[in-house]
Amino acid sequence: MGRSRPCSTYYARLPHPVPPPDRSRALPADAVIRLLNDDDSGVRTTMATHAPHLVDLTTAERIDREFRPDKMTNWRPADEFTFPPSTLRRLAIDPDPRMRCLAPRDLGLPVELTERLATDPESEVRHAVAGHPNLPAHARRALLADPDESVARATAAAPTLPVAEMDRLLTLVGV
Repeated sequence: MGRSRPCSTYYARLPHPVPPPDRSRALPADAVIRLLNDDDSGVRTTMATHAPHLVDLTTAERIDREFRPDKMTNWRPADEFTFPPSTLRRLAIDPDPRMRCLAPRDLGLPVELTERLATDPESEVRHAVAGHPNLPAHARRALLADPDESVARATAAAPTLPVAEMDRLLTLVGV
């Protein structure tokens, strides 16, 4: 995510002088709003993390949707925000698998949506729903046998796995 302009030049274009966002958490609200809409994903993400109180849900979703990290990371901008159940349920059927991964954050996610996510073609989505408390037993059993080992492990490690299923797995491995 290289910038096409030097940082100091960019901030000099603002209507009032401000330090780069990584050096100040006390930027004026109008500057933050402007930076939340910057062309550079890194600038938007930095602003979202430094001033989450100024980020509305539509902007938070947009920033997360457009987030493309420079290196491998488990963190994403959505980790800074609490999306309401209505947003998470809408994301359960989003075309982007990264966005579908957010849906299981709704602990009240309807069973139909957990089942749908458990059969998603993308393993990252199945992994995200593996420990959901509303996942039906038949879907949980299918995830335990998932061809992607990380999905099967996440399902087996889930605190929502019924004790009987834990016992069955332990018996299978001879414990």
